[in-house]
Order: sequence, then C-alpha cells, then structure tokens
Amino acid sequence: MESDHSRSAAAEAEERKLIKFSNYSLCVTLPKSVIRRLNWQKGDIVRLVVDENKGEILIRKGLRIPKEKEILKTTKTQSRVKPLAKKSAKARW
Repeated sequence: MESDHSRSAAAEAEERKLIKFSNYSLCVTLPKSVIRRLNWQKGDIVRLVVDENKGEILIRKGLRIPKEKEILKTTKTQSRVKPLAKKSAKARW
C-alpha cells in the first residue's frame, strides 16, 4: 500500500466529510483554494475514476459546458463567416 510520504510533492491530502445531497447521492465539497490553483471553474465537467481495489476515487477535469452568453457570442461570430463555395455533390468514397 502506498504511503502519503511516497506520493509526489504536488499531491495534497485533506479530510472532507461526505454530505447527504439527496436520497440517492452523497457529495463532497472541494476547497476553493485548490479549485483556483487547478484553474477549474463553476460549470466545468469532471470525470470520476473509481479504483475499487485501492478504495480511491480520482477526480479529473473534463470539458467545460459553455455559459449561454458564450454560446450566443460564438454563434454571432460564426454567422459572420462566409460559407465556402459548394462543391459538386459527388461522393468521396
């Protein structure tokens, strides 16, 4: 079994309590200082990697869901781009 001392210097350990979120799930809060250092934001998607043999859950950052304002801004920018000229309808395969 791996001890806390054998982990990399960047790894931290902190105790947190599981909180009842609903009748079907529990949650754990993440320290804001850690979230800032990892450059995570509200709305980011995270992936849970569960290792039952070690009794560990690893949380990794995934894709962030864009806010509605960002979607509208992107859509407006894309609508200004002129479409490419259409090519013949021949199949590529």
